[in-house]
Amino acid sequence: MKEKKLIFKGVAMETLFVLWTIMIKVIDVKPFGVNGTDIGFATLNCFFHKLTGVNMTLYHITDWLGLVPVFI
Repeated sequence: MKEKKLIFKGVAMETLFVLWTIMIKVIDVKPFGVNGTDIGFATLNCFFHKLTGVNMTLYHITDWLGLVPVFI
């Protein structure tokens, strides 16, 4: 019984991931990204970007933290 619940949860999460990916590729795609690259949910993403702005310190921290899995 426990295995069935676990399998169901895994399949549900995979399905949600696929649906989310399709939604990003299809819904509200506009060329607002860097160098005119297309981004999904453009209105929401641009609103949030205008709301928060650019924080270069946070950008550098996440940029360097992205290398951690490479070295591990």
